[in-house]
Amino acid sequence: MKTLSLRLFSRTILPFVFLLLVGVGQTQAAAQSNVPNPVARAFLELLEERGLNLTFVGPVSVTDDVLNIEGIEGHPDGDPKKRFSIKDLALAQASLESDGRLFIGAFAASTFQMVEPDFKFTAEKIAITDLYLPTQADLHNPATDLPMSLYSTAEVIGLLFEDQSSGQTMPVERITLEFDSNNGDYPLSASVDIANIILSKSMFDPAQQAWLDQLGLTEVQGNIVFEGEWDGTTGELKISTGEVVLEKILAVQLAIQLNGLTDTVVDQVVELAAKGNTVALDLLQSTAVSSFSLSLINEGGIENILERQAHTQGKTRPTYINNLTAKMDRHLSRIPDKAKKLEFSEAFDSFLQNPQSITLSITPMAPVSVTQILGVSAISPLSLISLLGIGLEANVN
Repeated sequence: MKTLSLRLFSRTILPFVFLLLVGVGQTQAAAQSNVPNPVARAFLELLEERGLNLTFVGPVSVTDDVLNIEGIEGHPDGDPKKRFSIKDLALAQASLESDGRLFIGAFAASTFQMVEPDFKFTAEKIAITDLYLPTQADLHNPATDLPMSLYSTAEVIGLLFEDQSSGQTMPVERITLEFDSNNGDYPLSASVDIANIILSKSMFDPAQQAWLDQLGLTEVQGNIVFEGEWDGTTGELKISTGEVVLEKILAVQLAIQLNGLTDTVVDQVVELAAKGNTVALDLLQSTAVSSFSLSLINEGGIENILERQAHTQGKTRPTYINNLTAKMDRHLSRIPDKAKKLEFSEAFDSFLQNPQSITLSITPMAPVSVTQILGVSAISPLSLISLLGIGLEANVN
């Protein structure tokens, strides 16, 4: 059985993809009998199945193997205050299967817009490849034989989020998603790249704005990158790259490898979460941590943070750092392993004196279950250092 949770992720990673591909609830489709092209009619009916009320459908034409729809408009059923529109749609290499499912080799939409009373979202262009639109019945049946992902790639260009009550806006240059399965089977690789998120200075509180002024920044530019691979049969999850960068300030990097996250376990966790239930620990008994690393990298703002903290306390930066180091040494004195105590102390001091990067790593001799980690942390937290093979390094490329 292909995992339900993965399909949920691949369909709902972006709100506008969610609206177009999943919809807002099951409803009785209003047949688009006035649209003669069977593929176009099936596409529109699938949208209506997902709870979208289409109030306008533009002219439909076919050039070579590309189906063009000159605009659609509508709103979720029962909620006309939430409106969406697309200026133009192009569906290339589209085919309608006998069971009602629709496959689109290349989907493109221009000038996409979602409007609510106090929120507005626009995108200049949406492009999706290998888009698979199952029927609503398929989506709600976990046993349905659906592809590992409902699309291969999705790219959204020129995004703009607007809070219409405050006037705040957040532009994003591009969001790119990629899924790659092994001929429709595990392992599944995925990547997410969110480029050039712009946070204006007015979005921050006065103290943060003053700090940005000291850095010479009128806005904060961010980027997010994620790459991972999951095998639902063996339960191995590898996140090789997880990075959030705030340019000219700092970056955070994450890498992790888990065992025991089979598709069965993930489906059970997702189903519990969907019902609002607490995830039972017994579901995580087979889930274990093989490795983990978390890095903080200076992109130009950490020195200023230290300077500001020192100034706030009426101290020079060297004095403030010495006080921090002494305070940390008092906490580290509880660690029984003298070598580890020295390792942590030297890394912490090295980073404060010359802040380039600092990395916390976990490399146990053998994978350690999540339940064991929780149990040991409750009884003897310091024992986790040896159990997990915790290390700390500073300023290492």
